Amino acid sequence: MMTAVHPMPRRGRFTAGMLLGLTFLAGAAQASEGGSIKAGREAAQSCAACHGDKGNSNNPAFPSLAGQPAKYIASQLTAYRDGKRENAIMNGQAAGLSDQQIQDIAAYYAAQERKVASTAAEGSVLGADLYHQGRENVAACAACHHSEGHGNQPAGFPALRGLSASYVAQSLKDYRDGKRAAGQAALMTPLAAELTDDEIDALAAHIASLD
Repeated sequence: MMTAVHPMPRRGRFTAGMLLGLTFLAGAAQASEGGSIKAGREAAQSCAACHGDKGNSNNPAFPSLAGQPAKYIASQLTAYRDGKRENAIMNGQAAGLSDQQIQDIAAYYAAQERKVASTAAEGSVLGADLYHQGRENVAACAACHHSEGHGNQPAGFPALRGLSASYVAQSLKDYRDGKRAAGQAALMTPLAAELTDDEIDALAAHIASLD
């Protein structure tokens, strides 16, 4: 059973916000170099049905794309298009995309503000500990994805806040089982391989509670 945890006081919120803003601007600038935000808005119209207006999903089955690093989005769309990542919906959606369209869509979503529609009422003590501290053979998630799940635009590490527990758990299991072999799999697969089902569920519960 998951144990409810209360959010810890956020220290240095103003400074963190300033740094996050600079990181976002740097990521948006990088995104614009490889793709057109305007063209991406047009190319991404069909994506809204699942991923929401401006990439903020209200459906826990589909992840929010708003504010995700352009590098990350482009790598995943390319993997779907080339059949290196399997999903019945996404393989078909990405099949006809050119390299430039992928860069445009990535630039568009990277430039959007990420909004969390709702958070899980319960977190997990174990999940919070793994996320922030890690354990032997498992690095802390916060090292790449930020302590509050904002990700890292310039480095291409995705934001995790706003993702549902079910989506996070399935993603970790896919990495562990070798079903996600593209993008950042070289980093994620060895880490996920060390996680038990209970640890994955605990991490997913904590991530789903991030706002």
